[in-house]
Amino acid sequence: MKTSRIPRTIVSVLLFAWPGLTLAQELGTIDFPNSGAPGAQAPFIEGVKALHSFQFDEAAVAFRAAQQADPGFALAYWGEAMSYNHPLWAEQDTAAAQAVLETLAPEPVGRLAAAGLDKEKALLEAVEFLFYGSADKLERDVAYADAMARAHARWPEDHEIATFYALSLLGTVRPGDTGFRRQAQAAAIVMEVFAENPEHPGAAHFIIHAFDDPEHAPLALPAARVYASIAPSATHALHMPSHIFVQLGMWEEVVESNVEAYRAAVEVNERLNLPEGRSDFHSLSWLTYANLMLGRFDAAKANVELARQAAERNPDSAGVRNGYLGMRARYLLETEQWEAIPVDAAHAVVPSGAMPGMPAATAGGDPWLFVAGVSAAKRGDVATADAVAAALDSRRARTEADGNAYGAKAVAILASEVEALALLARGSHDAAIQAARHAAEIELTMATPSGPPDPIKPALELQGEILFAAGRAVEAVAAFEQSLLRTPKRTPSLLGLARAAAAAGDSSKAHQAYRELASTQGAAATSAARREARDFLAGRVR
Repeated sequence: MKTSRIPRTIVSVLLFAWPGLTLAQELGTIDFPNSGAPGAQAPFIEGVKALHSFQFDEAAVAFRAAQQADPGFALAYWGEAMSYNHPLWAEQDTAAAQAVLETLAPEPVGRLAAAGLDKEKALLEAVEFLFYGSADKLERDVAYADAMARAHARWPEDHEIATFYALSLLGTVRPGDTGFRRQAQAAAIVMEVFAENPEHPGAAHFIIHAFDDPEHAPLALPAARVYASIAPSATHALHMPSHIFVQLGMWEEVVESNVEAYRAAVEVNERLNLPEGRSDFHSLSWLTYANLMLGRFDAAKANVELARQAAERNPDSAGVRNGYLGMRARYLLETEQWEAIPVDAAHAVVPSGAMPGMPAATAGGDPWLFVAGVSAAKRGDVATADAVAAALDSRRARTEADGNAYGAKAVAILASEVEALALLARGSHDAAIQAARHAAEIELTMATPSGPPDPIKPALELQGEILFAAGRAVEAVAAFEQSLLRTPKRTPSLLGLARAAAAAGDSSKAHQAYRELASTQGAAATSAARREARDFLAGRVR
């Protein structure tokens, strides 16, 4: 996949201003002896630290500055090539990386000859596997990880080789993979580096990625608490702790992380003339979700408005439009503001607060189409809900036909959820429960979300809601408890659990869930969930 690159005019300005830019960066502390000229050392080290925090655009600028200072410095070209590989997202601008390496020397033998140290040769040998050879990205990732394993075995005490080896292991993991061996191996490596250098940005960062799931997240909490202070100049470092905070239901900390990350991302976009809708929208979407979990609906609405304004500024960007609609879909879902959203094939205009002239839900991405179906079912418009369920099932079939079986599962969940809600609206409780159970069964074959729920509505949570609506409170309790294992402390699941437990006569479980809601740090005083919890605990609700 091709990635965005900084315009050359911007690069020239930044290269000219490099000394001031270097002094302004706070990206952690590493030790990376190399054969580069003295004038290349500062930009090279900053480039490596930027790579460790996935500041790929800024890393490329720094490595080009190192090339300018020392045109024969092999690792400066290695570093820029690495900036075009985004390992955890299986993205790579292969052509750009090859062009950089071939600027150093047109053939591998020449590139290796340019390396001044054996470690540098090992790194250059490894990237040959990463950017050349197999047409399959996963095969290249595995071959690269194997090469880095050999380098790590040769220099086990070298922090940089260890850290890049750990990242290469994480880069071989794909959606749908089972087991935890590679993540555990990567974590063990970088935890040792982190113990020896608590200021190492890559060590802290990759501990978080290795343990980014509800079961292992507590192991990454120490790294999450300090990573932003290690590399406060890195937008990604400001955001990454919230991966662990989300897994632990620490909503106020998620807000704090992403307020800063969004601010920094906007600044970087302006400074480097980068397009909107990338790291800025990533942080903004997480901020929106955390505010929704805290019942801070006005703050969440303001977050969505920022995305809407960005969509207006970028009318030709489908990515920005769909990012905005995804945030708006989550806002409507969590606030239960059920709107009449058009889903016809004639590209009608989306009403009430959306961008004027925006196409219908059918052009807005799966979450927006899903919320159009949910809204229709909640309003009793079962014909529209049926049409949405059918449209989502068609998208599921197309996704499967495109070879993305794992991605198709997420769309299948959405289709079954809309179907379940349409059946519930008709009063067909047993059929609704069956459809919801089907969605939940698919969800259990998928990895736990690495952030806000994806698909947007947890299927086990919806199953619990439908069971509760059908008067099957005991079964609803079990569904909500299972959902909370995947999305800990998620407000709608806790509220559903509390209500279902109370209805089932399990006072202890109801009190425990309501206490957790009432004591949520940072929750809005106006939060309906918090008020209900406090009323129940005070004996005002029975």
